[in-house]
Amino acid sequence: MTQSADLGERPTKTVFRQGRQAILFLITAYLNPVTADTANPVLDLSLAELANVEISSASRFKQKSSEAPSAVEVLTAKDISRFNWRTLADALGAIRGLYVRNDRDYNYVGARGFMRPGDYGSRMLIMIDGRRMNDAIYDSGFIGEEFMLDMNLIERIEYLPGSGSSVYGGNALLGVVNVITKQGKDFNGGKITAEGGTLDTYRVRGTYGKQFDNGVDVLLNASQYASNGNNQLFFPQFAGIHNGIAQNIDHEQSSRIFTQLNYRNLAFHGGLVDRFKQDPTASYGGIFNNSADNNEDRSAYLDLDYHTDVANGLALETRGFHHWYKYAGYTPLAIGGATVLNYDTANARWWGGELKLTGTQFAGHKWISGVELQYDDMQQLLVYNINPYQLFNNNYQSGTRAGVYLQDEYRLADNLLINAGARLDQNHMINGLQLNPRAGLIWDPISTLTTKLLYSSAFRAPNFYERNSNAMGYAANANNKQELITSYEAVAEFRPGDGVKLLGTLFYNDMEKVLLEDLNPTSATYGGFINAGKYYAHGFELEAEQQWQNNRILKLSWTHTTTQQITPGYNGWAQSSPNNLVKAHYAEPFLDDRFQLGIEELFVDQQLTLAGHITPAYHLMNINFGLIKPWHGFQGALGIYNVLNQNYLVPASSGQLQDTLAMDGRTARLRVEYNF
Repeated sequence: MTQSADLGERPTKTVFRQGRQAILFLITAYLNPVTADTANPVLDLSLAELANVEISSASRFKQKSSEAPSAVEVLTAKDISRFNWRTLADALGAIRGLYVRNDRDYNYVGARGFMRPGDYGSRMLIMIDGRRMNDAIYDSGFIGEEFMLDMNLIERIEYLPGSGSSVYGGNALLGVVNVITKQGKDFNGGKITAEGGTLDTYRVRGTYGKQFDNGVDVLLNASQYASNGNNQLFFPQFAGIHNGIAQNIDHEQSSRIFTQLNYRNLAFHGGLVDRFKQDPTASYGGIFNNSADNNEDRSAYLDLDYHTDVANGLALETRGFHHWYKYAGYTPLAIGGATVLNYDTANARWWGGELKLTGTQFAGHKWISGVELQYDDMQQLLVYNINPYQLFNNNYQSGTRAGVYLQDEYRLADNLLINAGARLDQNHMINGLQLNPRAGLIWDPISTLTTKLLYSSAFRAPNFYERNSNAMGYAANANNKQELITSYEAVAEFRPGDGVKLLGTLFYNDMEKVLLEDLNPTSATYGGFINAGKYYAHGFELEAEQQWQNNRILKLSWTHTTTQQITPGYNGWAQSSPNNLVKAHYAEPFLDDRFQLGIEELFVDQQLTLAGHITPAYHLMNINFGLIKPWHGFQGALGIYNVLNQNYLVPASSGQLQDTLAMDGRTARLRVEYNF
């Protein structure tokens, strides 16, 4: 149960006592690791390379992580296999500084102490192979079952903390997540997968990938997922209705198709995901325990990319894309003693392209310049009651987003880099142009130590929903403006060798003009979105990682953040902002590397709810046991999540009557794969 507290009070004593105990345990584990076995050349990378991987997201060209103007974090396909992450949300929850919340409808990710309950995940930019995936209505970055890719298709996940508009434009306030897909040659054949688990959950998947002798690389994947969810969910706020029990209203299902074709300098990608979810929480005034309360998200995209060297030291990349998105929500409402079904839909279609040049003609310089264009061909919000018919909102528009950028990596000396650039954006949702610069000084005082001083800024334009939503008697606000953030960061990375990497960061984020719902009933914009929020966050991150040549890995991290929220009527500790995040990951191969045990421990500190209560801190332990090397073509894994069956609470969203929501207890998932 939650306990009430003064809004301005921060529960530091309990927080730091729990955090200190977790840190002492993790440090002890790190200082006394299991003795490494004799090196096994099973890994493709050397230990030095494992501690300093190559990335492509930070500057839009390939570079070592130590040279990137970011405290970048990389998760690989091996990590996904080690810990059996089921969705992108699971993987992001394992990353330093990130935390994930589920409101029993969608998953949302917070970063370095910032998460607005019910913000639709629009402040984190989600990409696939460098292509923007946030939709054109809510700017949502999907990370759950509504995400485009199955986890078996992911080669690696690159996370760039901090503001990223100087490289990628809008929505990159809290960071950038770039998911890099595998190619057909990584499968070299077919794979059939079947999963089953608790909560009546199953997934079936078929994958085929191959690179042919003529160089054509093909990847095809299709899957179907379904889960009945919890048969009974208790919400005390509805104790007078069906004893507060939502019965059989937690069903979720999704279907995915993905294809990829690579030939020489040409790459084609296409995908479709269709996800359905019942809402057991009766959000937005819905009738409790009514099975008609549900929503569906459908996304699709096509992408064509061509790259070539046009001259010595000059590379050209061009691409074109087309995206579709449709949302449909049904909410049963009690009006005049009758049940009326409300229909809420959003439709979007957008297309565009990019032209990018990368050059190395000038001594000491590696530069990149490009222009992006996105035409929002259709943006529509439609809300009405079905029977009797009553129209609330039918808003339609189109417009253009464009950006031009220039970045330069200038090597002043062998151990000194300056990475600087800027981007100029035009967005039809705001007036005027938006300029966002970035600068990073990267210095290696010794060969094993890299230090970075980083500055960047970012913006987020009001999305179509925030600008035009006027449903159910609320007022739209056509005059809201873009959110702004300025980020400062100092980073130190120490790589002494033998697969060891130590990292420390200090960061400060200044966010202003944050869009909030106007809750003043006397305001002309009541129910609309106004630029009334300010947030200040500062903190540090510590991370230690050890990788052995035989696939053993130990990784520990601690993020401490203090976030101040200044909103109408409140000034204090930010809502949904844990002061401490502690994470531990350990994977151990055994029996000649045929099997693998992965253990994940996640500690999330107390959080302040919208009503001013405090959710208790919680920790989750997940264990995965997997057959790594195929046995007669078979592989498999058994994942157990929330092993200790913690009954933990998370803050609810603004559209829900509940102040906190109880999450699932212990669950299990068994996966069997056959390779042919």
